[in-house]
Amino acid sequence: MDSVPQKDVLDNEVFIFDNLDGMSISDKPIMLDMPLFGVCISGDATVKVNLNEYHVPANSLFTLMPDHILHGYESSSDFKGLFVGIDRKFVDEMLPDVHSVLPLIMSFKSSPVISLTEDETEDLKDFHAFLWRRIKREHGIYKRKMMQGLLLSVLYKILAIYKERYKYAETKRTHNEELFFNFVTLVENEFKHKRTVQYYAGRMCITSKHLTSVVKQVSGKTAGDWIDNFVILAAKVMLRSSSHTIQEISAELNFSNQSIFGKYFKQRVGMSPSEYRQKSSD
Repeated sequence: MDSVPQKDVLDNEVFIFDNLDGMSISDKPIMLDMPLFGVCISGDATVKVNLNEYHVPANSLFTLMPDHILHGYESSSDFKGLFVGIDRKFVDEMLPDVHSVLPLIMSFKSSPVISLTEDETEDLKDFHAFLWRRIKREHGIYKRKMMQGLLLSVLYKILAIYKERYKYAETKRTHNEELFFNFVTLVENEFKHKRTVQYYAGRMCITSKHLTSVVKQVSGKTAGDWIDNFVILAAKVMLRSSSHTIQEISAELNFSNQSIFGKYFKQRVGMSPSEYRQKSSD
């Protein structure tokens, strides 16, 4: 790409940039509030998302969704990437028939990093460059509508890529891997309200013993560990925000009172929520 600014913004709804230098990403977790699409052009990176670590090599696409918890990012010195972030309401307006592509959108969460062919990488580079030029040059009352149309084209291109990979991935999963995938998807969607292995086993119409055995076999962690880790990671994100009181966080995570939340957190983290908040702000 020719020399361009590092970042452009359309009405605080679309963000387009070519590096992550301006983003505050560290080992402290942050919860994303918008979809973020990135293409690794050269070098490589490592991202930690929702308790998993993903390698992002050259010619790969990574897609992070709202409520994904990002808790680590590193890149090689020769890393180059292209990025687009889109406000979630802006996406909803662009894609009103979301139910028709919901399985593919769910695959963004289960497979945030996928490989690209060289042609696919070039196509997405072209889209990115064109979007950047249009954000800078378009004016007038139809600018927003035009950008929605262009972004919708990008989104459908990404969905088409995922559709091919998603079918391939489905054929490769064993029965136990599929069960584990379904379990983690359920936990990711419901951990703020349900924290027992029995609940998730019931939702999946299997026994708690069988669920625990399969999850341990596939992931090396117990089902209870997965549930607890999602809860604690979300709690850490909210504790780092001064806008949430500990009582509000307790209620958000469906604890009956602040005291029970405090004991739960301390047992798993080794310090109280207030101590963690203080340490995070140092």
